[in-house]
Amino acid sequence: MVAENDKCLKVLFACLFTPGHLNSCLGIGSLLKQRGHQVYFAHSLKHRSNIENHGFEFISLEDYAEPEFPIMDSMPTIEDNMRLLFEKSLELTPLEQLKDKKHPFIEMIQGAKGENYALMKIVKEYNPDVCLADYLFNMPWMFSVDCPTIPIKSVNPIQLYNGPPLRSGFSVHDPPTVWEEFRRLASKSESEMESEVEKLFAHFNIDPKPQNYAKKLGIYIYPGPLDYHEFGLPKENWVRLDSSIRSPETLNFEIPEKLKDKPGKLIYVSMGTLASALPELLTMILNPLANSPHRFIVSTGINGDSIKLHDNMWGDKFVNQVALLPKVDLFITHGGSNSLIEGLSVGKPLIVIPQFGDQLDNAQRVADLGLGVRLNLHEFSGEKLLKAIEDVLNDAKIHSNVARVSEELKKSDSRDKVISLIEQLARNKTLC
Repeated sequence: MVAENDKCLKVLFACLFTPGHLNSCLGIGSLLKQRGHQVYFAHSLKHRSNIENHGFEFISLEDYAEPEFPIMDSMPTIEDNMRLLFEKSLELTPLEQLKDKKHPFIEMIQGAKGENYALMKIVKEYNPDVCLADYLFNMPWMFSVDCPTIPIKSVNPIQLYNGPPLRSGFSVHDPPTVWEEFRRLASKSESEMESEVEKLFAHFNIDPKPQNYAKKLGIYIYPGPLDYHEFGLPKENWVRLDSSIRSPETLNFEIPEKLKDKPGKLIYVSMGTLASALPELLTMILNPLANSPHRFIVSTGINGDSIKLHDNMWGDKFVNQVALLPKVDLFITHGGSNSLIEGLSVGKPLIVIPQFGDQLDNAQRVADLGLGVRLNLHEFSGEKLLKAIEDVLNDAKIHSNVARVSEELKKSDSRDKVISLIEQLARNKTLC
């Protein structure tokens, strides 16, 4: 709770419309709310119930939109690209995909004017003590408002270090010459993105800021045991938050009757909100599992009605992942940062089947640190998946490593440190 002599702070969150970014912010918001602060979320109307169910005050971006610049939801653009990404990933490595690939954020940046106008008006009206913003690139409103604004990085933090390039999926043990080849091929699309960001800032007459710029404080969310310590300290002003796990919708998950009396280990399969929308991806993964001696709980996604579940499976379009994970023996995941943290926090070994973006980097980090196995789409087969399940379930070293990481996360004091820094910046407009 807030100390008697400290005022209750007014905190405003804004973030990308994708579920992962929102969930990370909900986790940080819960920590601030527990300290007695007033927490607001400025977001799209379709996420109102989720935000309010977590006990936060919702502010509709649409209510503050300029008629000339409506709020553009980035989700349809991302979803439209998913099938193309999946089809390419079945045939090509991430390096090979770069040769004919434009930057995935271009349309998102081009449609961001409306959100910036809305947030400038919201901050002026609500007058928060501090804002926290989780985007994939800096937004002009973050540098035009009067209160401190803290960028949040809820994706893999490798960009904050001089290591493998983001979204490459390369190991820290790969030769730097391989990293440079990826950077060279990626430079064209990165330049296109930077150009669009510059245009966005110019529209608001604000000097553009680099993607990893944090004026006084930036927060990146990543488990300390997985962080890239071998490269030294992260970029200036960035501090790590080991985990930001949203509260579960309910505290318990009952194992479905269909699976209760069946033999075998209990395994959870989820490819995340975006990739789970592709029935062909889930079908590719689930069909081989029909021949497994184990039981499977499956998050079938928004198109779950078209997913065939076999006798050793139960699934639903939405699974209470946070409540379920403590009960399973293995987590088959896409490797999104939220899922990665949620699984490791409760000591679950991982099989990571990355789809795109930083999932590739997370998957490789899991493999490098002996926390599970990475399976690439371009090398995928049912036989490899079934073998990986048995290998991970029976690997004592993996289980030992995962247990150690889980224990370190439980002992971490990063949450108190980070929340204290947010409070200090909000109250004093600076850090000691």
